Amino acid sequence: MKQINLARAAQTLREARAAYIFAHAHPDGDALGSAFALAHALRAMDKQACVFCEDPMPAMFNYMRDGVDFLRPGDSQLFEPDLLVTVDTAAAHLLGETLQARYGQRIDLSIDHHATSHFYAAETYCDPTAAACAEIVSELIDELGVAMSTHMAACLYAGISTDTGCFRYANTTARSHRYVARYIDLGVETSPLNHVFFETQSRAYLEVERMAFNGLRYFCDDRVALVAVTQEMFRQSGSNEEEYIQLVARTRQIEGVQVGIAIRERPNGSHKISLRSHAPVDVAAIAARMGGGGHARAAACASDLPLEETIAMVVGHIEEALHGA
Repeated sequence: MKQINLARAAQTLREARAAYIFAHAHPDGDALGSAFALAHALRAMDKQACVFCEDPMPAMFNYMRDGVDFLRPGDSQLFEPDLLVTVDTAAAHLLGETLQARYGQRIDLSIDHHATSHFYAAETYCDPTAAACAEIVSELIDELGVAMSTHMAACLYAGISTDTGCFRYANTTARSHRYVARYIDLGVETSPLNHVFFETQSRAYLEVERMAFNGLRYFCDDRVALVAVTQEMFRQSGSNEEEYIQLVARTRQIEGVQVGIAIRERPNGSHKISLRSHAPVDVAAIAARMGGGGHARAAACASDLPLEETIAMVVGHIEEALHGA
């Protein structure tokens, strides 16, 4: 359970013969882009590699596969790994219940960019200054001496662009733009990717968004906006938890709102709480008080309480944070 540097992380990967690369449950563009880019790099080194995840892969990211297998619990094991790697996963429980139970105590290497990383792996390379884990993986591929392909670059572009909100969020840096400039030089066509990532929504998603915002609530003198999505809403709309990620940022976009909250009911009745904020409110600190974590402007946690008690708990913590800010 130790922090290592980039060179050591690369050495650990070089010494492996076959790797499972894990993305966190309900995977986003950064988790999948980082995982697939790294898997393609390892395969370019004549190693076996596949991506493993608890939940389905959103269709918009299917292009990342290109010969790399995507496994879920219950799938047949393709090979026996001698290295277990997580990307963009600050804590073992974020792997999901099944994968945490099976692999959570056995992770060899964690590659992460969250300041709230739990250092659960035997070795962790964490750089909280990176806007996305994909930036770290980009450096790692170079450290491995692998020639970056256009396909690897397209995977990494998804990670950086989605984690920076198409370069609009405060975590965007000059470093982010330099990486993307390199990917464009390698032949990545960003316009069609941006259209899919940021400008295309299914009718089912629009319906669940309508349902959610019909129940929009304000707290703390309208500085906090909250929506909740139930399993019944998913059923009626035809939408799903993969699409829900698009809803999370919407509450923060309302004029005058400093903290946006989206709460999703899980099939077992518990709740996932996603938080987004504007400076100076640190939602990672708020989420940490409820057993979660993330970034200063984007974080998440969970609650086993009923919905109204969950709302009262999270709003109470936010109210204290707003008072302090």
